[in-house]
Amino acid sequence: MDNQTENKPLPNDKRALLAGHNYEMYNLDLLRKVFPRIIAEINEAHGRSQRKVQSRDLIALYFYLLSYVSGNHTHDDGSYNHWFGAAFPSLDKITEELGIDRRRIKPLVDILVANGLILDTQEKWASMRRYKLYFVSYCPRISDDGFIIDENGEKVAPDPSIYTVVTSNDTTEGNV
Repeated sequence: MDNQTENKPLPNDKRALLAGHNYEMYNLDLLRKVFPRIIAEINEAHGRSQRKVQSRDLIALYFYLLSYVSGNHTHDDGSYNHWFGAAFPSLDKITEELGIDRRRIKPLVDILVANGLILDTQEKWASMRRYKLYFVSYCPRISDDGFIIDENGEKVAPDPSIYTVVTSNDTTEGNV
């Protein structure tokens, strides 16, 4: 850190976190602009209903996946790690730790993908086990109106129908 940064007062234990090895930054506009826009679009898609859509789980799921992104670029033998940049917690782990019903995880992931917050998902097999890899947009560029800007400089504008998904075990809309 330079002298100006070292002397700047920081709240709580932020200086210790910045110097440590278990701290990451995120774009504050994700919580100020992007998620409020997505939640408003979900609410608009469902209109006035008695049952509130549980869209806030999007935020928890995004940051949960972000916290599990593999930062190991290479294996111990020097070969490229094909799982680099991906998060791959199991559905059971996500369900247990976030309290999100496993049937809701795919629709939530689909919304994050449609909005550019998850760049890609892949399935991989390792040791006779199937893994779902989530390539989370680590530090997205964000427009003033709360849209992710892709690598071509274009706004990622989702198809509004993504917000009215129906889960396989529920016949009512709004189970996001």
